[in-house]
Amino acid sequence: MEATALVYLRQDRVFYADMLESLGRGTADLLYAAEDGVLLYETLGEVHMMSVRTPEAAQRCFERMTDCGLLVGHELWYKEAAAARYGLTAEEMVCYQAVWPEGVSPPEPQIPLQMLDPSMAAWVYDHYSHRFCDVEYIQDAIARGMLGAYVDGKLAGFVGAHPEGSIGMLEVLPAYRRRGVGEALLRGAVRLALARGSIPYGQVEQDNAASLALQRKAGMEMSGRRLFWLS
Repeated sequence: MEATALVYLRQDRVFYADMLESLGRGTADLLYAAEDGVLLYETLGEVHMMSVRTPEAAQRCFERMTDCGLLVGHELWYKEAAAARYGLTAEEMVCYQAVWPEGVSPPEPQIPLQMLDPSMAAWVYDHYSHRFCDVEYIQDAIARGMLGAYVDGKLAGFVGAHPEGSIGMLEVLPAYRRRGVGEALLRGAVRLALARGSIPYGQVEQDNAASLALQRKAGMEMSGRRLFWLS
């Protein structure tokens, strides 16, 4: 099944970077793999990841998900059906995938970056603008490896990775914006992922123009198609 899944997913490395990373690091339970689709359960992120080409394949995948609390779907046409089937109405995001190009070494950041200490969890939480998480989530992110950017000796922003492997939680404090801090943080996160043998990727909401522009400026490749998150 894994060989079949890889053939399917490698047709578009950028769009399926999340699923390829999960398979590559051995944290995926592969539930379905055929020429018409792939379904896996990412055990660290506790999320189902799905891509299918036909309604029949979507139905087969749905039948293999007896319970689903978090879903990443790579085709928008079954988003409403998945939400209704599993009662996923708390959070919905439509995103583009951003991936660092293969064989390219990111330049050294021009702003000092340091790994954050666990004692910074509450501070990071207080300065993070997206309230989908709690302090414990930030603590776990710091344990995985979270970078801080320093300007004139002061913490100006931070970036981490979500449990399923995507780069995220990138925040630049208002006083330090438009000074290259976000770009330095993103490239630092890329370097950290590459050093671990991971695929450096992230997901950006479709209407977040500033973040999409940052991804492109930093050198990330953007998917032409959109995926969705439901919880």
